[in-house]
Amino acid sequence: MPVRLLLLCLSFAALSAGEAARSAFFNQKVSARTISLNQPVRLELTTVPRQIESVNIEAAVADAVTLGGGQAWRLVGKPSAQIDDKTRTVRVLIVLLPRQVGDAPLPQVPVSWLNGDQIAEFGSVKVEAALSIGSETHPLPSELSGVAGFAWGSKLEEAKPKLGTVTGDPERMVAKPKPGLELVFRHGELVEAAIEVGDLNLEGARASFLARWGSPQIEETASITWILGWTRITAAPSPDGKGMRLALAREDLLGRMTRARITDSVFGLLEAPKPE
Repeated sequence: MPVRLLLLCLSFAALSAGEAARSAFFNQKVSARTISLNQPVRLELTTVPRQIESVNIEAAVADAVTLGGGQAWRLVGKPSAQIDDKTRTVRVLIVLLPRQVGDAPLPQVPVSWLNGDQIAEFGSVKVEAALSIGSETHPLPSELSGVAGFAWGSKLEEAKPKLGTVTGDPERMVAKPKPGLELVFRHGELVEAAIEVGDLNLEGARASFLARWGSPQIEETASITWILGWTRITAAPSPDGKGMRLALAREDLLGRMTRARITDSVFGLLEAPKPE
């Protein structure tokens, strides 16, 4: 056993139960304290062996980060928890992407698999208004604010004079102001867009996309996705297989609409009717 680990184990054994609870985690790491808007931050937390067996560590951490990330962070994938075969110490890994520029406090993580009210705090990270592309930093692209001159969140009624024909229903209206471009208004707000290119494939476009947005944060078999603040950009083959489709969406606006729907359709049914 390494000397450092042996001393650490001896120190834990010497502590009373209350003191051990207050010294439950001994190693917290943050991969970087200054990042660009498209750079992930990796958090690492190591604790003494679990004391509450019934806790699903990965699920508990994911819930805490989702609730605590707020307007500052987006969870990438799922947190992972590894238990050392010999020492039984718990090592948790979390990957986050920033939502906005400026000083961003990292979410606190309750260490619910240990006794007591333990909370891991990671401080904050400075997020710069730039994208990291290779070894260089580039200004933020215009699509983070809008598409084709239409700002994200634009009201359909105000934009109609410039849109031409608009089709659909009140919940989802689609405009095609330029060939190959679709603007999607949900409940009267611009929240999604798509570009169809018939003579281009993902392999041929990849280098150009990397030069504009940097490395993708999510790669799947047939698609690649960039998360740039609140803007999600996914490149994938067209549904007809004859070209490529670039889909853009604002996750904050879509999330707000989803929460409103849940409030009306679910929580609203739980409330007692208001007296007339």
